[in-house]
Amino acid sequence: MCLWRALATARPPGGGPGQLAGRRRSTCSGSSDAAHAGLAARSSNNSPQPDGHRPRRVETHVSASAELQALQAAISAAQGGAHSALERFKAELDFAVRLMNAQPDNSAAWEPLLVQAARHVADGLAAAGTAPDTLVREAEAILAPVGEAAKQYEIHCCGHAHIDMNWMWSWPETVAVTHDTFSTMDKLMDEFPAFRFSQSQVSVYDLTQKYAPPLWERVKQRIAEGRWEITASQWVEGDKNLAGGEILCRHLLYTRRWLHEHLGLPYEAVKIDWECDTFGHCWTLPGILARGGVSRYYHHRANGPRLQGMSSGEMSQLFWWEGKDGSRVLAYDDSPNGYNCEIGPHMTRLLFAMEKHTGLRKLLWIYGVGDHGGGPTRRHLRAAVDMASWPVFPQVLLSTTDAYFSAVEREIAERGLELPVHSDELNYVFEGCYTSESRIKFANRKGENDLVDTEVCALAGKLFCGQPYPRKQLTECWERSMFLQFHDILPGSGVKETVEHAMGLFQENLANTTILRTRALRACAELVDTQALVPGDVAGPDLGLGGGAGNDAWWGGVSTLGAGPAGCDPFVVYNLAPFARDELVRVKIWNRDYQDGHVRVRDPQGNVLAGQVVERGDYWGHRFVVVAFPAQALPGIGFRAFVVEPGAPPTEPDTPAVTVKPLGRPVYTLGYVGAQLLDPVAIENEHLRIIIDPEAGGITSCEIKAAETDVVGEGVLGAIVREQEAPHGMTAWQLGTIVDRKWVLRNSVMRVVHAGPHVATVELHARDGDSDYRLRISLAAGARQVDFDLDVNWLERGDPATGVPMLRAWFSTDTWNSRATREIACGTIDWEPDGAEVPALNWVDLTGFTMGEDAEVGLTVLNDCKYGHSISEEEIKLTLLRSSYDPDPLPELGRHNIRFAMAPHLGPVDCSEATRMGHAFNHPLVAVGTTVHEGDAPTESAMLTVQTPNVMLSGLKQAEDADAVIVRLYEVEGRETEAQVWVCPDLAPVGAPVVETDLLEQPLENSTATREGEVLSVTLPPYGIATVRIG
Repeated sequence: MCLWRALATARPPGGGPGQLAGRRRSTCSGSSDAAHAGLAARSSNNSPQPDGHRPRRVETHVSASAELQALQAAISAAQGGAHSALERFKAELDFAVRLMNAQPDNSAAWEPLLVQAARHVADGLAAAGTAPDTLVREAEAILAPVGEAAKQYEIHCCGHAHIDMNWMWSWPETVAVTHDTFSTMDKLMDEFPAFRFSQSQVSVYDLTQKYAPPLWERVKQRIAEGRWEITASQWVEGDKNLAGGEILCRHLLYTRRWLHEHLGLPYEAVKIDWECDTFGHCWTLPGILARGGVSRYYHHRANGPRLQGMSSGEMSQLFWWEGKDGSRVLAYDDSPNGYNCEIGPHMTRLLFAMEKHTGLRKLLWIYGVGDHGGGPTRRHLRAAVDMASWPVFPQVLLSTTDAYFSAVEREIAERGLELPVHSDELNYVFEGCYTSESRIKFANRKGENDLVDTEVCALAGKLFCGQPYPRKQLTECWERSMFLQFHDILPGSGVKETVEHAMGLFQENLANTTILRTRALRACAELVDTQALVPGDVAGPDLGLGGGAGNDAWWGGVSTLGAGPAGCDPFVVYNLAPFARDELVRVKIWNRDYQDGHVRVRDPQGNVLAGQVVERGDYWGHRFVVVAFPAQALPGIGFRAFVVEPGAPPTEPDTPAVTVKPLGRPVYTLGYVGAQLLDPVAIENEHLRIIIDPEAGGITSCEIKAAETDVVGEGVLGAIVREQEAPHGMTAWQLGTIVDRKWVLRNSVMRVVHAGPHVATVELHARDGDSDYRLRISLAAGARQVDFDLDVNWLERGDPATGVPMLRAWFSTDTWNSRATREIACGTIDWEPDGAEVPALNWVDLTGFTMGEDAEVGLTVLNDCKYGHSISEEEIKLTLLRSSYDPDPLPELGRHNIRFAMAPHLGPVDCSEATRMGHAFNHPLVAVGTTVHEGDAPTESAMLTVQTPNVMLSGLKQAEDADAVIVRLYEVEGRETEAQVWVCPDLAPVGAPVVETDLLEQPLENSTATREGEVLSVTLPPYGIATVRIG
């Protein structure tokens, strides 16, 4: 997608390289494509329109003489035709004057030559006695010394066709666009022997191979000739703010493997990450790229130097982009030009700015028709060939990105040039895209999480049950998930057909990952000795078998199919996170009528716990009941067996409890559970005490009991607020001005759903307009977080007359002098909480001082599929839904179930703890029902546990080319760390070789990985990533 401008209001600049950057926005110029300029104009009556293909000149001028200026003006006014010698001379004279201005030491020698040449042409034209072609050749001979200096400058013209995956069109049209573009490039190579073509995205090569094998053979031939440059180190040009860290690693891994398998390219062949139209770039990306063999970065939007308030002429297009871990890539910011450029004399306009900022006289110029494919044309190539022959002009080279970057890298090294360094993220642009088309956002997060979990389950199935590892099946799922991250699909800036195709791919992935996890976990459960948990013979009905077929699998959960044991119900509860968890377990039991107060749970240690019935229902001919109970220290990437049975729980339970207390007026019912309550309700466990008020529509008090500190400010925590954006253009991309706001759950109907002992839940219900809202607020015994479950039937529609309806969850805190932190791919970032919309992954945090107190207090907000956040000094806003109206007029209508949570804390934010909480919230416990049976596996076991608090597991999988295990880790607190990971001998035998690798699973020469006994150790730099192969 290319639109002429980001159309964003400039923000105050933040800190310089290496400093904490404030919130900034950039204004990015786009392509010269008239169709997109027209789209931008149609989309917004208020937006600034394109100001022409050519920005203002940027070099510092040494004023030419009045005579030279007059002669230049006279020649410029002469009419010579688009491709005439006279037009050539106009361009040469213009460049020569600017070259003289850029090199004032030569002005004394050159200006007389310029005056002489200009007068010769001007006088000849006035006399009309000599042909213009002759006049120009004679003038160019006069300017020969200037021409020699001009040839010291180079313009590397790289032909490219930007092909958007399903932006404003369907998948069949994307395939057709790719086919026709590639066919055209092949034909042009026959006509223009010097033509070189550069193309990114393995997705377009993959589809060409699949749908057009004869054309694929032609493309392969052109690649073999060295005329078709592969610039694809990523599956697609994907979003770099909303993608998780592990899938960013997989883009590099699977793209390189595809190119190696199908084209024979070495892994190191493609050194560039081509992201010309991506809407932002997270700060950890250079570190990820460096570990995947990428050392170059090309982009167009969300521009680093321009974020410092620089104009296009003041910024350096070429700079070092430094990641949080200190890794650097050589970045080229093409925002002044764009990536769909024409070939013409205007290409020289930023040559002297490049020289000023870098010392280099080489410019990269991306030309060709793009967005809907197309690529270079005969017009482009003829112009380039012609301009290459101009004697008083820079060298115009039909080139490649590799030729350009190799040349500048060599010169930087040889001359010891110091380029500017940008040590920060490259953001922000199109903030509406953090939320638009929420179903795609859900598909992205769910798809990423399921694939990571499925690989863990597949390893367990292989190691313990002899199941074949489904490498091909998993690779295809990763490829579909990577495709969905294209920068017009994941951001939600496509048409309805874009969404339909994306959700179809997502469902195909869910079908695969659901069955893979289900079969592996059920097979493992059959090995567990559940008989050891059952005291003697158990009698009772055995009618559960077959109940719940496919239940909970709608969005890819492991089916809760009943196993049908007699008298009791064994479950194996899996924790797929790499750390121990204290958490509430919910199990679904079929065709058994457990009653609250008459159900209990046994664990492997012989403890008998009370079970709490939290739900009853019917599902396709079977009845069910859901029983909740606490699990303490559930082992990381491990399991524990439990048995649910009828019977009275212990009279004095050892486990902590949560209580509910109605406040205010008495409740004149037989019990308050299920009854409508008019006054606030207090829910309390050993850590927190919260008050929920139906009049306010949320939590009006949240006390951290250890310090008797209330984190609520003047507002409410968890308030659901509907806002209205004023009408504006590009509504999927842009956030509009808020013109109306309503707290939709104020004066809501409130009832208590659960009253403990393990979980307490209060529901708020209200209608607003055509939409219906039910918010459940829950606190579990022993928990330090409050969970929210919002079920909304959203029937709000945006349109050009009324604007864009938007739904947010607001959290008002009692803080000042606050700092904000959010999770990004494989790391975190701090920024100034100025209320602007920013992207985050699993969590954000706001920490500051409370009024009248010296101690710090903070609030962490978790989510499982939302990305847009607006944070000010006293408030966190989590953006849930936006009913934009273009290009998809009806993106959000229907029912949405939205989960989020909050965790108040004392003191500064603990990024390690927040990361673990966010990971756990996104990877729920999985309970698998089984039978009563003997087994070789114990009732509790683990496969892998990360023992170092500030280190998180990114992925655990089988190696691509060996019967070995890959462990990927990252550091979250900015400390060089020796990570320690306990690895089960069944997963990797003690004594198996260990080696640190890159992301492509190739061994590193300077490996820091070791293993002593069952503990793996590897050194991670601050905010760094490490990949280790065991076996």
